[in-house]
Amino acid sequence: MTEVTGVAELPLVDTHAHIYTTAMPLAKDAWRGVEKPALVEDFLSTLDAHHIPFGVIAAASMFGEYNEYTLQSLRASSRLRGTVIVAPTVDPYILRRMRDDGVVGVRWVWFMQQDLPDLRSAEYRLFLTRLADLDMHVQILLGGERLGPVLEALSDCPAKVVVDHFGFPAPELGTQCPGFQAAVRAVDNKRTWVKMAAWHRLGDIGPQVGAALLSSVGTERVLWGSDWPFVAAHEGYAYGEAVKSFLDAVPDPLQRREISETALRLYFGH
Repeated sequence: MTEVTGVAELPLVDTHAHIYTTAMPLAKDAWRGVEKPALVEDFLSTLDAHHIPFGVIAAASMFGEYNEYTLQSLRASSRLRGTVIVAPTVDPYILRRMRDDGVVGVRWVWFMQQDLPDLRSAEYRLFLTRLADLDMHVQILLGGERLGPVLEALSDCPAKVVVDHFGFPAPELGTQCPGFQAAVRAVDNKRTWVKMAAWHRLGDIGPQVGAALLSSVGTERVLWGSDWPFVAAHEGYAYGEAVKSFLDAVPDPLQRREISETALRLYFGH
């Protein structure tokens, strides 16, 4: 296990983690099941062990619109914020209640979805406007050639956009992946952020891709996340490795602090 010392060097917010129990119902299109739980208590303990005060829960796609455990966890801890999965037709009063419980956005996990919705349709424009009214964002997991058109369709919408996992590049392509390049281009609208998260999916090139992202978009558009508990990761991957990848990608302590401040503003409003 990789150990990281020096509290001043560490991020203040882990912007990407998942929580769930084994009793939660799987969605009909779940891409995998879960063998063991990822409890909110364990996530908070992991944050404490690495001296990270705040965390953001990314809705796990395996459970679809079952958001109850996330909402319960957000209500119980002021250290947490989270995203949910909901239909675009969700009642705006429910969205407002979720916002009051600590929900900051809606997650679209579309990397295995064959047909994507028309984001310029009246239904989605209404949904995106309602999200913007509540100061909530959309969080997108999609990559390759398909991410660019989605981000382009969102370029003039009022809601903020967060792109997951560096734009979900294939490890063999790295920064040459169209998804990474589309994510970099999208930040020009000043309403888009890109997460350095799921480092384990990139292997040894993770710090290189992270450094390239930072160089391209700057500290005000980059967020750091671990992707705890590392679903489908290689055996033995430890939280400290995700932290160390961030330190390797961003060696300047001032830039690391600026990235933390970006996350605090976006998710916690300060």
